[in-house]
Amino acid sequence: MTTGSCLCGAVRYEIAGPYKWMTHCHCSMCRKHHGSLFGTTVGVERSNFRWLQGEDAVVHYRSSATFERPFCAHCGSVLPDVSGEVAICPAGTLADDLDARPRAHIFVSSKSPMCEIHDDLRRFDEYPPGYGQAVSAPHNPAAETTDPTLHGSCLCGAVAFEIDEQPRNLVNCHCSRCRKSRGAAHGTNFFVRLEHLRWTRGAQKIRSYKVPDAQIFTTSFCTDCGSKLPAAFAPIKRYIVPAGALDTPLPLKPGINIYVSSKAAWFDIRDGLEQFDAMPPMDRVRDVMF
Repeated sequence: MTTGSCLCGAVRYEIAGPYKWMTHCHCSMCRKHHGSLFGTTVGVERSNFRWLQGEDAVVHYRSSATFERPFCAHCGSVLPDVSGEVAICPAGTLADDLDARPRAHIFVSSKSPMCEIHDDLRRFDEYPPGYGQAVSAPHNPAAETTDPTLHGSCLCGAVAFEIDEQPRNLVNCHCSRCRKSRGAAHGTNFFVRLEHLRWTRGAQKIRSYKVPDAQIFTTSFCTDCGSKLPAAFAPIKRYIVPAGALDTPLPLKPGINIYVSSKAAWFDIRDGLEQFDAMPPMDRVRDVMF
C-alpha cells in the first residue's frame, strides 16, 4: 500500500499493487499538463485505488475522448485519472515507499528536443502493443522558427504567454515541491526576469499557490486544464518557467540537477550532469541557474 497527495495536501489517495505499469511518457499533452519534459505514471486496477481525502477538490479536465487529466483545484498538482478500469497515477505525487520502478519510455516520437534519454529502458514511438489505443493525430511541438520570441501555452489553449529573453540555463529540480506540483520525476525549469514575460491570452484563468512555509516557492496553473504555467518569484524578480509549457523549441538541454538529496527513490539520475544536494553555492547560482 502506498499513499499519494497533492502539493497543498488537500487531496490524498492510496493505491495497492500489483502495478500494471510504470512508464515515462514523452507526449506533448503530458509535457503541457505536468510542465515537465516527461510525465511518469503508475497504473493499478481501479479496485486497488481509494481516495482518502479531498475528492471534492479534484477538477476533471478531459483532454481526449478517452483520457482525463485531473488536478487539484487549490494547488494545481496533477492527480490520478480514475475514469476507467485502470487508475493512472502520477508518480511524482506518490510517497517514496513506492515499490515499483519505470519499465519503459512511451511516445518518444513526440519527445521534446530539450530532453535526452540516458537509460536503457525500452522505448516505444507511441503505446506498446496491447497497451492502449493508437493515437491518430499526435500533439506535436511547434516547428522551428527564426523568431527569437519564445511562445508558450496551456494544454487547453486558454492561457498563452511570450518571452523576449533567451534563457541561458535549464535546471532539473528534484525537490519534493517540484515533484508534487508537477506529478513527475522532477521539474525542469528556467528563469526569466519579470519584465520579459507577457501574458498574451487568458491571464484571468491563472491561479497561483504559494507553499505556506516556503520563502518564495510558488506554482501557477490554468484553472481550466491544470497545466503548469510560469510562476512569479517576486523576491528574486523572476518567473520560474516550466519547460513543458513552451511551444517554441528551445536550443538548450538541462545543465544541472539540484536538490538531489530529495529525489524520488524510484528515479535514477544517469545524465552525468553536475549534482547539488540542495541549491548550488551562492557564488555559482547566477552562472548555473540564471
